[in-house]
Amino acid sequence: MFKTVISIPLLLIVNLSAVAAEFDIFQIPEMDTATDSLDADQTSWKNTLSYSLGVDDNETTIINRLSWRLQTEKLVDDLFWVIDSKLRVYDERDMQHDSDQRFDYDLNLNSLYAQYSDDAYSLTIGYQTNSFGFMDLINVSNLFTPQDLSEAVFTAPEDTRIGQPVINASWYLTNSQLDIFINLSPAENRYPRSNLQEIVETFLNSTDVALEDGLPDAFEEIEAVVQWQQQLDKHEYQLYLGSLIQNDPNLKPISLIMPYVFKLEYPRYSFAAGAYSYTSGNHQLKLEGSYKDNLKPIDTGNQSVDESVIAVGWEYNANGAYTLLLEASVTERHLPNQITGLFPASMIENQLEQTAISWRKNFLNETLSANFYAGISKPGDIEVISASVQYTPVDDWVFELIVTDINTHDADALFNIYSSHTLLKASVYW
Repeated sequence: MFKTVISIPLLLIVNLSAVAAEFDIFQIPEMDTATDSLDADQTSWKNTLSYSLGVDDNETTIINRLSWRLQTEKLVDDLFWVIDSKLRVYDERDMQHDSDQRFDYDLNLNSLYAQYSDDAYSLTIGYQTNSFGFMDLINVSNLFTPQDLSEAVFTAPEDTRIGQPVINASWYLTNSQLDIFINLSPAENRYPRSNLQEIVETFLNSTDVALEDGLPDAFEEIEAVVQWQQQLDKHEYQLYLGSLIQNDPNLKPISLIMPYVFKLEYPRYSFAAGAYSYTSGNHQLKLEGSYKDNLKPIDTGNQSVDESVIAVGWEYNANGAYTLLLEASVTERHLPNQITGLFPASMIENQLEQTAISWRKNFLNETLSANFYAGISKPGDIEVISASVQYTPVDDWVFELIVTDINTHDADALFNIYSSHTLLKASVYW
């Protein structure tokens, strides 16, 4: 019983976060983020109002939420200010609902930063969400920013990133750029069911469980990433080196007699990643790889897990008529015997394969667009199929409708965190 309980985060890493966090589906209109897009003292605003309804295979409502996202940018003298916040309201049927009231809510601040730019360098300080790599559908290099997996798969990737207090210094060199990212307070991933306490109690079949949060306080554990990128004609290169804190905790046993007591720990690991892009005419080829060392998904003493990921992608733009993307990745994990010996082979795999395809086409002078997406991950056999339509009747107003079907063939391995369901989401942007 004890060994199974402390391995819950491992299965989350191996199955859930490796799938939900890596499938980026939609292309949502984004705000301009360059300082030269705004005049002095001009303010840019963007609002997003969305309603999501999800029903599982038993016709039970598991997602019923309303969200409002507010983004604003302002250039004041030499400082570029950005604010990005999101309010979500759930009713009692939503799996994120976690209160005694009929409605529950959360308010997240993803961005609140100021940026100073010069011809040779820039400095950005504040809450930020940072993106790495060239892949659009499968995430390989973007390891720095944690994700809100309760929004993954059926939400634009920009909505799934969780802001962190980061200092980013950039130096602009000839055809290249050097960046240093310092994260002062690492955050953790958020899962479709935010109550880890309930998940552990259900798996133990006991309510006599206590979890002690061990997430480091601000300045207690600092993350650091160095990024180098270069562009030479049709070629683009990116390299990353970093020391990070796991965004998924392991459970360290404090007491194995009732009441059960576990401490959530967030060990440090190192990573290296690289990305390459080659563009020729209407075609773009993408290659990415990453390596993580010293992962510790469970408390196994000096034992650790290392992971290698390689991905390839191809994008074709038919002169604006349509866009086609195809990406695939293979993940290899080296698990110690203390981990692999706890579970049958069907639940713990050393290899994970992902494939995703996306097609997008514009109609009616680009006022109407349609997007289709399909992705599959093995093992676990998680399949995602989605179709969306966007309509822009006038400038600065976009209406969107998304239908997504998620089929989880191996739900037991995910502890029913992600059940099979169909989701309908309607949004308006202005």
